[in-house]
Amino acid sequence: MTMITELTKEQEAILPIFREEWLQVGLSTKQVNRAESSEAVKRLYKAGGLNEPLVMHFDSPVQCMMAIALFKNSGDLSGANLWDNLRANLRANLGANLGANLGDNLRANLEANLRDNLGANLGVNLGDNLRDNLRDRNIYEPTWFWGGMDAAWLAFYEFGGQIGVPYEKQEHLDAYIAYVKTSGFAYLYSGLAFVSDRPEIICKDDENRMHCEEGPALKFRDGYSVYCWHGTNLPEKWVMERETIDPSEILKAENVELRAAGAACVGWPRMAEKLNRKIIDGDPKSDIGALVELTIPDLPEAGRFLMAECPRNGIICEGVPRVSDIDSLPIETAIAAQAWRDCLPASEYQHPTIRT
Repeated sequence: MTMITELTKEQEAILPIFREEWLQVGLSTKQVNRAESSEAVKRLYKAGGLNEPLVMHFDSPVQCMMAIALFKNSGDLSGANLWDNLRANLRANLGANLGANLGDNLRANLEANLRDNLGANLGVNLGDNLRDNLRDRNIYEPTWFWGGMDAAWLAFYEFGGQIGVPYEKQEHLDAYIAYVKTSGFAYLYSGLAFVSDRPEIICKDDENRMHCEEGPALKFRDGYSVYCWHGTNLPEKWVMERETIDPSEILKAENVELRAAGAACVGWPRMAEKLNRKIIDGDPKSDIGALVELTIPDLPEAGRFLMAECPRNGIICEGVPRVSDIDSLPIETAIAAQAWRDCLPASEYQHPTIRT
């Protein structure tokens, strides 16, 4: 077969429609139809050359893991090698019959676009939360089968098939599509499949990061929830009690990213009260902002920060060095801090009249 190197006008026209259809699959919060899901999972096993399993459905991945733990305690569960058998075949076929330039273009306009719009880290946020909360209880189980959250990469393969890329084993692709469109996370073993429902709630910010200011960003029907602040997982208490929580509790977090997200959640004005804020120059409630010093626990000296009013995110607080690595001059003003932030010497910086 001749390698496909470009799309026809008709194919280009259906790409946005196709992408939107798969986006709805990835963001679906519709309760799983367990009969349809069971048939799809059995079809997945058949495509992988394995015996039909007993399919067990649960309200969340956590319930799946608890059930798996019970089975492991009473007997041996051996993994079903479906991942390598199914996806490796798809990857090999598409790579052999799709031109490199077109492949890169499709990945950017289909797979990457879907991944971004699904909530850049929707599956990752959930996976991290499950691992962090269940690993210490010795019931955490990883999986490569994420149901609708696999929409981004699977759409890439299906579109390849629609534009004429042949698959040596079409049943592999068809079975995987059927599974993804009917099911949530799946934990697949020889003879036994543990399948989760979809989330009941999915919330994102304007940049498609998992985020909710009033409750969980991701919630399952059994109540299992993931709380996120602009893409970073946070403890439930930080979100639900952010108006009253003691800011010093946020500062106890060892992880810098977690501490920064928690501070943004609680609000930098409240956090600053606990950090002995000293204003060196400017007004932290203005657009240009202020250069401030904050005393952060475990640091040998006070850190310097630019605090400013952002039209999009409220008060922002970003660390700045004492000496600019752009012009080797001390940063002693809010303007100099803004210049460093934009990678300019202070002498060349002009603050924009309108910021978005």
